[in-house]
Amino acid sequence: MQPRTFGPYTVLSVLGVGRTGRVHLGRTDKGRRVAVRVIRPEFAADPRFRSCLQKEMEIVSGIRGPGVAALLGGDLEADVPWLAAEYVPGPSLATVLARCGPLSVDGVRRLGVDLAEALTTIHGAGAVHHDLKPGNVLVTAADTRVVDAGIARAAAASPLTRGGGLVGTPGYLAPEQLLNRVSLPASDVFALGSLLLHAATWREPFGTGDVAAVLHRVLRVGPDLRGLDPGIAPVVAACLHPDPVQRPSPEEVREGLMAPRTSPPAAEPPSDEPADEPPADTASADDAPDPDDAPVADDAPVADDAPVAGEVEDPVRDDRRVATGSA
Repeated sequence: MQPRTFGPYTVLSVLGVGRTGRVHLGRTDKGRRVAVRVIRPEFAADPRFRSCLQKEMEIVSGIRGPGVAALLGGDLEADVPWLAAEYVPGPSLATVLARCGPLSVDGVRRLGVDLAEALTTIHGAGAVHHDLKPGNVLVTAADTRVVDAGIARAAAASPLTRGGGLVGTPGYLAPEQLLNRVSLPASDVFALGSLLLHAATWREPFGTGDVAAVLHRVLRVGPDLRGLDPGIAPVVAACLHPDPVQRPSPEEVREGLMAPRTSPPAAEPPSDEPADEPPADTASADDAPDPDDAPVADDAPVADDAPVAGEVEDPVRDDRRVATGSA
């Protein structure tokens, strides 16, 4: 039977369930709320997963700054390993977009500035997020917070994720992650570009379809930038450059999005009305993947669907994850 107490934290309820564990709402004896990730037994029994997660968490524990839910502690040597992070009382960006549709131009600018500052904080600590996407961004009344830094890399090390290797979300993985299985700070910038394109248009940045088709477009075709406001299109396009050396730094992204606003403030979105259906994907038959180009062997769902920190209200599952090992 799973214990109800992990270190100084008592778990109260389940926030979400992911590939490597279950995330609980917890609190201290003084009433502070936290998010506690309890590692699944099969991953807990895998020494490679534990070792990689330990290394990643040693790096991530040093991340303190704007836009990032801080790691508070954990015990990966316990019989039931666990991690605790700041609790963020808000839904994921994926949930917000599903409820309200695409953001206004000013909303995309504000989101991009917040996330660029978060990446500056993460990279400044010597870390790489590895899996920035709408499901790993939590939205509060005051700001946005990035969660789950490092988790995808640890999951990729486990043979439970089909032998280890590439783990991430199609359309948010950079070409160097697909071809060379390396994650650079510039890879996070590519994912930021995809995220902003999705937030602005509510289209998948590289279309829909099977995983090989999406990854083929990442490597051979490029993003679908239709409908982007001219004021933000150059920044998004630069983030999505196929060459990581040519992408801007997070600081440059922030500077590019801080330009004077050209549109009126967005109206308050409806809280209960469902958004219109997203535009249909218009990728042509010419986008069909060449079997020789496909960089992955399978499209099994991967990585964690549940954020390490945060309250996912009416969560929308994000199952478009992929792995040549899955997470």
